[in-house]
Amino acid sequence: MGRDNQPKDRQRQKIERKTGQREPYDRLLIVCEGEKTEPNYFNEIRKEHKLSSTNVLAIPSRYGTQPMKVVKNAYDYCKKDNNNWEKIFCVFDRDNHPKFTDAIKKAMAIDKDKKLKNDQGEEIRFYAIPSNPCFELWLLLHFMGIATEISRPDVYKKLKKHMPGYDKGEEGHFVETKELLETAYKNADMISQNRNGSQVTNPYTAIDEVVKTLMELAKQSKR
Repeated sequence: MGRDNQPKDRQRQKIERKTGQREPYDRLLIVCEGEKTEPNYFNEIRKEHKLSSTNVLAIPSRYGTQPMKVVKNAYDYCKKDNNNWEKIFCVFDRDNHPKFTDAIKKAMAIDKDKKLKNDQGEEIRFYAIPSNPCFELWLLLHFMGIATEISRPDVYKKLKKHMPGYDKGEEGHFVETKELLETAYKNADMISQNRNGSQVTNPYTAIDEVVKTLMELAKQSKR
């Protein structure tokens, strides 16, 4: 019997017709607190490495910028609108948001619950990606390590010494910093001790987790 007639292949073909240009690597949904800065950054990585827009989608939260709303938007988007994902990342800042830690706990609970399934009946992994104080800390870590507490204004001040033209919402931040990714990974690892479960102190960022995942997809896409 020909391979095309096997049940698994008929199911695969049905899924491919449904999802368009889906590639044979994980599909990631990235829901961001920021309207432009974070989605632009992640979408730059996708374009730079020619990842399929069907497999990688970075969008702003439609429910608002508060961390709990970002988590809820990500969950609802998958549950109600589509479930074509293997991993979902909820990206948000500490700032002065209420229920910041609650949002991290909620995301962890959703992941642990294992009830969120994708279109193939597989468990969807669900992650909180917090930064304290803000996303720009990740960009700053490309140039220097931060060992002590730092405010958002100070992050911007230091970042603009290295990226004089930096402006939130603009594109090009990944292209400008990509050659320093290994430095950023190292500096992010150094502050990872600030994370203890749902507790995230200042400074801290988990943006490197998303970037590393995207880079791994880029490698898979070239195999």
